[in-house]
Amino acid sequence: MLASTNTWNAYNNFGGRSNYINADRLPDVPVVSARQDLDRYQKPVPFGTWRPKDEEYRPLSFDRPEPNNHMFDDPQITDPVQGRVQCGQTPGEWRLYGWLEREGFDYDLYGEGHLHDDLLPLDAYQVLIIAVHPEYWSREMYLAVKSWVFERGGRLMYLGGNGLNCEIIFDKDGTMRCLSHLYSEAGEMGGKAPDGSMYESRMHRTLESEANLLGVVCTDTGIMTAAPYKTVDASHWIFEGTGLKNGDLFGQESLHERIPGGASGHETDKRSVSSPPNTVLLAKGTNPDEGGSEIVVHERDHGGAVFSVGSITWVSSLFVDNAVSTITRNVLNNFIARPKL
Repeated sequence: MLASTNTWNAYNNFGGRSNYINADRLPDVPVVSARQDLDRYQKPVPFGTWRPKDEEYRPLSFDRPEPNNHMFDDPQITDPVQGRVQCGQTPGEWRLYGWLEREGFDYDLYGEGHLHDDLLPLDAYQVLIIAVHPEYWSREMYLAVKSWVFERGGRLMYLGGNGLNCEIIFDKDGTMRCLSHLYSEAGEMGGKAPDGSMYESRMHRTLESEANLLGVVCTDTGIMTAAPYKTVDASHWIFEGTGLKNGDLFGQESLHERIPGGASGHETDKRSVSSPPNTVLLAKGTNPDEGGSEIVVHERDHGGAVFSVGSITWVSSLFVDNAVSTITRNVLNNFIARPKL
């Protein structure tokens, strides 16, 4: 398990700054009303006008309290995931840890800095799981996992949404900087390229689209909605034991409090022209405007494979939706059992 520690830091505004609040500097005068004083809220359209350029983003320290990761009093694993930001951070990921323990799976838990610093021995493991909202990755992290999957038989389970969407740089002093400027004119998730084409993501702008690895990439359609999935390929082994047929819905129940409505939601990923050619669509969320998350798998030579659900709310459905739980268990059991070729 890889905890999304970079994303937690990007959203942490303790001390007055985050990747979203006063990202380039502290204001000259104290903020009295965020909704009235901050460009984030005063200049929200077109999307991205309040964002600084890459070089203007200031470092964010990991050496801070993380209020968004605090649990509410007497938390239970089957309680709704409370809070506006908490749904996409530790309280959301905690549900996955509890599910793994309920299902009898042993796991080691790492932070993303371990992967970046080559302290996570990928070849010692059969499966790497990233979940909920692993939005911010360094290129060293991305390339290490891609090489592990594509060249050495690694198996990646992506149980989240809007993941690997933005490159970060780790500075030598232990801080991180986000390359978040969107160059956006009309809400594009990656912004406009110099040649007039559209980047699929901020990671696409600085390295390559994360769809090359994950098979999916976040888009604006379906964002801030949640809905069940519709089964597309019921004959696939991920659906064993679910009883689902093509066209059947699943993932209707969710513990996600901010965006209730189903396992496909909050932020949703879909296939793109950057997805590997052998990417197979297994199910699609029924969110408005064809904005549903796409469940996909692509398999590599030497036993490597990637399974992606493309949804922040997937993990919030594990304890309350039998199909979501069964599918996740099927994939994990399959990925553990298959030999590296």
